[in-house]
Amino acid sequence: MKARIWGDWNEWARCVPVDWVAAVALAAAMSLVPAAAQDVYRSPSEDHVPELARYLDRVQIAEPVTYRSLAVYPILLRGGGGLRGGWLTLDEAVSRGDLEVTEKGGGGSVPAVVVRNRSRSDHVFIMSGEVLSGGKQTRTVREDIVLAPRQEIELRVYCVEARRWKGKEKLSAAGALIPQSIQKELRKGADQQKVWSEVARNNAALSAENATGSLERALKSAPVQRELREIRGHIVPNVPRDTMGFIFVDRHRNRAVGAGFFGRNDLARELLPKLIESYAVDLVLIRKDKGRHRGAGGHDAAIDFFERIRRVGSSRTDTPGSGAGIRTRSGGLLGDGVSLGGTLVHYGVQTGERIVPPPKRKPIIIFPQPRENQR
Repeated sequence: MKARIWGDWNEWARCVPVDWVAAVALAAAMSLVPAAAQDVYRSPSEDHVPELARYLDRVQIAEPVTYRSLAVYPILLRGGGGLRGGWLTLDEAVSRGDLEVTEKGGGGSVPAVVVRNRSRSDHVFIMSGEVLSGGKQTRTVREDIVLAPRQEIELRVYCVEARRWKGKEKLSAAGALIPQSIQKELRKGADQQKVWSEVARNNAALSAENATGSLERALKSAPVQRELREIRGHIVPNVPRDTMGFIFVDRHRNRAVGAGFFGRNDLARELLPKLIESYAVDLVLIRKDKGRHRGAGGHDAAIDFFERIRRVGSSRTDTPGSGAGIRTRSGGLLGDGVSLGGTLVHYGVQTGERIVPPPKRKPIIIFPQPRENQR
């Protein structure tokens, strides 16, 4: 197998194994080549916005942690993320009372809520797909958001609870992330009806349908949580503490399905359990995976996916919060993120293909009309 090389060779032992004989020979040869010349081997990332290009140029991929069909490849970053100052996730900010989430105008609006960062010093990062509970109905966040200290904005959301429109003005963090199959539809530009349809499909597949069509209630049902706890407990403790991101691979089909890159290690660690659950719902629970997977191809799926991310590029997009939005809609990839002060905060990306195959339709048998002489 052709060796893929990222970063300094004094760190290569920590990274994904390649063909060892070829790698050692290549390492010896590369040691005689100036560092600038070694960069030629790497896939180009110049089509990305500058902060993401700089980030991707320093990525290393570590050994995966696996559970049945799900493989999680930790991302290491030479030199660290560089994102300075105090930072809180959605869950942390809400639990500390530093983030206030309310219905718009008191009476509420399905596609929008109001968020206010009450902290005097900390930025708050809200990740696309995080679930907000309470209010008049459960919502999910449409895009990555950074809130500066004391900043208040109108946050764009989707409803993920089709049959409820009553409740209090305030919302809170649900401690959950929508399954990646639904996230994919959001990134494709789904309308609200499509989102409700995907939530209904998800809830039925989990055998967790409920009266209000709530995604949160389905994800928090006892059988689902029992399985997700087992998966989290197996993967999270085995991820390196200096991890800055993750590549997620479907081992059953031997293909990468998504990745997340963070500007800070503490953000990556804090949000890892949610990310694991969002992929595990599709790849383990709904698939009813019992441990069967191809297991072939070594680490090519993760490595090739990373190279693909580097090639496709990214562009600027709007963000209602602080910083600059990042977007990818090319090369079969769907990606979104946000940066602040020229430093990446987060970039999440998925393949455009559906993670969970649509339900098979029963064949329709067309009976011919009886002829006159058959009546």
